[in-house]
Amino acid sequence: MRSYNIIDHEADIGFEVYGNTEEELFRNSAVALFSLITDMESVRPITEKHFEVSGNGEMLIVFLNELLYLWDVEKFIPRKIMITKEHENLKAILKGEYFDEGRHTVSGAVKAVTYHKFSLQKEQGRFRATFIVDV
Repeated sequence: MRSYNIIDHEADIGFEVYGNTEEELFRNSAVALFSLITDMESVRPITEKHFEVSGNGEMLIVFLNELLYLWDVEKFIPRKIMITKEHENLKAILKGEYFDEGRHTVSGAVKAVTYHKFSLQKEQGRFRATFIVDV
């Protein structure tokens, strides 16, 4: 089964993302997000970054927007994403590299992950999140 699907939205792009654990859901959401930006298969896991976010069920949005911040400000592309989530705190270890014009392509621009139509549910032991990306 796929880890995410693109869903129709009037003006932006929506995702429905799946994971057997919350950590897997967060990783799959990051992959879905960066699939709009570049080909992650060309990214090497040579630089490591760490960050933490906290919050409740909306932590996924905060996490994805933090990844976008790293892309917008530093042009960092994550390739491997390790997540540790405890209650309302999430620690992320990212391995990836900085954008290299000679090796990477930019597929599209992403402005933000929005709260519009956001949902996070657990169904039959599997997590599912829906979110809209402002492009």
